[in-house]
Amino acid sequence: MAVGGVGRGGGKGRAGGAKGASGSAPAAGSSFGGKVDKAESLVGPSGMVGSSNVQGPQAADPVAAQAVAIARQLKNGGFKSKEEATKALVAEILKEKLRMKSANLTSKISDALMDDPRLNQVLERLWSKAE
Repeated sequence: MAVGGVGRGGGKGRAGGAKGASGSAPAAGSSFGGKVDKAESLVGPSGMVGSSNVQGPQAADPVAAQAVAIARQLKNGGFKSKEEATKALVAEILKEKLRMKSANLTSKISDALMDDPRLNQVLERLWSKAE
């Protein structure tokens, strides 16, 4: 008899559970709670939406933070050329994302970045954003 009740999908426990979530009186309270949760999820993990103490664009991941640091070093004379800064950025990306270190691969990727006009523009914008 228990097998028949489970197979049909009916039963006291299941009906009560479904009504508890969609009942008329609790629905107003639970739907309000659901709306609050949805609004919180739109804010994001940083919680910076609508905050008044935002200082400016902050790097979300370590690679972006390192890219900004390399751009600052380039502006302050830490690197001799943009090509050297590009190689440092590519090496950092390889280290962070792929957990590998290869001078040959780094130089091939950085040469390809500098040879492509569209990607070279992106690098130029990155290097010019240093504070």
